[in-house]
Amino acid sequence: MEAETAAFWLRMNAPLTTDTTQTTAPLALWRVAEAFMHILHALFGDPSQVAFRHTLTLKAHRVMASWLRCGEAMMRRLLLIEAATYAKPNIRPLLRAPHKRVPKLMHFFVEAPEKWRVSFRCFVSPTLRQAQADTVDGATSPESVRLSLSKAEGPRPFIFHDGRPPPRPLRGYVKRPNRKRHKPILRHDREWRRREEPLAFRSAWPLAERYEALLRVFKNPLRYAQRLSRQLHATPYRARELFHAPPDAHERIEHYAELSAAASASAAVFNSS
Repeated sequence: MEAETAAFWLRMNAPLTTDTTQTTAPLALWRVAEAFMHILHALFGDPSQVAFRHTLTLKAHRVMASWLRCGEAMMRRLLLIEAATYAKPNIRPLLRAPHKRVPKLMHFFVEAPEKWRVSFRCFVSPTLRQAQADTVDGATSPESVRLSLSKAEGPRPFIFHDGRPPPRPLRGYVKRPNRKRHKPILRHDREWRRREEPLAFRSAWPLAERYEALLRVFKNPLRYAQRLSRQLHATPYRARELFHAPPDAHERIEHYAELSAAASASAAVFNSS
């Protein structure tokens, strides 16, 4: 355990890139990202330690996933600032044609996270993009509104049937007889009941891979910024997908407003209108 922690701090204390003068984002924002990565290690340990657990409870899985979403939102904004410095290529922006990958069996070991095959996603997947297309400016689509209106139920009207007298209202308040109060039962004297719902578990490997991908982008951001720049020059309308963030990101990331403002200013470079 001590060797794994020492290896993580050795990776964290190394320079951000081979030449720190090549980064465009203010150094203070990168220091914020560095502090956030230290918080992740203090809470969850090294990516190899997360993968070593193999499974997590549903509550622990949700907590770690929420922190990783905040870190990914922070890193997407930093990459956007770095990608804005690369000029648009003179060649025609050609996108790679989608091809079907051939399944390949690969083995990964917990003690070697640097050899894992991970990827950092900057854009929203097509499934999530379709779900977000149903909402426009925070409002639901007309189909969903029509469906909600059809399911809306108001107060039930009173129906009077011929031949049946209406119900008579109560005349006065009927006092109930006094009930005998029993002595309260202490907690340690109560009967133990088994948990009816089974304890849910989730795999820890997907979170460990996302954690490792976030760490790699933090250590070498220029490589990912160049790739992001080519994609944004080819499809500039997808820059808005980089600003998706969980609602608690502004509480967990320092100077989050300054980071978002700098990213918004950098996104104007890819505006083709």
